[in-house]
Amino acid sequence: MLTLSTLLALYAAALPQDPPKTKDQWSQTELERVTDEIRAQIEELRGMKYTRPVAAKITDKKGFIEYARKRQEATESPERRQRDETVAKMLGLIPFDLDYFKVLETFLENQVGGFYDPGTNTFYLMESFSGDLARIILAHELTHALDDQCFGLDKLIKGAGGNSDAEFAIQAMAEGSGTNAMNVWTVKHMAELDKGALMASADLGTEGLDTAPTLIWKPLLAAYLRGEGFLVQSEGMNILAKAADNDELRECFTNPPLSSEQILHPRKYWDKEERDDPVRIAIDTSKLPKDWKVLGEDTLGEIFLALFTQPFSDRGGLDVAKNPLAIMSVKYTNMAAEGWGGDRLVLLGNGDARVLYLVTVWDTPEDQDEFFAAATSQLGDGADPAQKKWTAERSGQILSRDDERKAVTLLFAWKTKPGPEGLPDVLPWSIKK
Repeated sequence: MLTLSTLLALYAAALPQDPPKTKDQWSQTELERVTDEIRAQIEELRGMKYTRPVAAKITDKKGFIEYARKRQEATESPERRQRDETVAKMLGLIPFDLDYFKVLETFLENQVGGFYDPGTNTFYLMESFSGDLARIILAHELTHALDDQCFGLDKLIKGAGGNSDAEFAIQAMAEGSGTNAMNVWTVKHMAELDKGALMASADLGTEGLDTAPTLIWKPLLAAYLRGEGFLVQSEGMNILAKAADNDELRECFTNPPLSSEQILHPRKYWDKEERDDPVRIAIDTSKLPKDWKVLGEDTLGEIFLALFTQPFSDRGGLDVAKNPLAIMSVKYTNMAAEGWGGDRLVLLGNGDARVLYLVTVWDTPEDQDEFFAAATSQLGDGADPAQKKWTAERSGQILSRDDERKAVTLLFAWKTKPGPEGLPDVLPWSIKK
């Protein structure tokens, strides 16, 4: 669902908009020297070797935006971007009048301090950064380069098959890897680092969180913080900067997590007895009425269903300026989304009309009950003024509750009612073996 942010969060180190300048801007020669130095330190930290040199260059915001747009055009289709924005609006995750990708691009433009491009094996440092803060950025991004050379980040993302939940899991694994190496590297070199740079690094990624839609900032933050927690097998933040086990790192990059559920609840990946891979659901769209066509399919997973079931009045930005500890109290899931077994959605179109079917399957009857109750509340009469802002343009309803398969099926419609156009009440679906 987070197409551009999924892409950029994988390779970008998010930083304060106005970093402290501890010394003059680095020259290209200085950047290359420090890159080589930290690259050797990351090799020692991770117990792995780079297979080829990593190029390093200095760029500016214009260069970043040009790269981001070219990268997006090369890796995802306009149809995918349109699908994701439409799905987000029909689920009530963002208002219908929001230009999602414009807001997202502005948010990321104001944050990026450096980024790694796997296509060219090049690290780019934003021109406004130098000194020890730039070294901290390098520790993060050079870890991405090492992971990319050893395991192929693009290949892993491509293997997710356009499944937003699986893509998030890989994103979180990669960002968690970069964050963990950066934190461990920083602690190891604490005595020699400038205190101003250390204070600035504590604010990484906080610029713009107070005004960004929850759909943008929460999964992005989860990728960094809960991704690191996943790697050290903790369901919370890695406050003590515990180093990930290198053998376990190689294991999860070789056999990646398959869902946000496994990121948020690491035991469901690491513990053989509790391993919980997603249920694969197939929705039959072979007999659609005339003029209706499939515009896309996707899987949301626990993290996005938690956003869907979050009360409208609780949505909004995260103001860490007023409360620096707010990040520590962020909840990335809830009772309604926990116990997720699998889901699948299909987006249908007929002219301007859109219909979205969403099938969810749950681990236990209790999990099914909790999601059913939360979905019923979300699709209520809109008495909450905050809800009206988000849902005025679309209708939603629970189509069916399948107690035998512990499933709940929902439908959302925009500019149409399913009946008159001949769509079936419920599309047939099955669990794939």
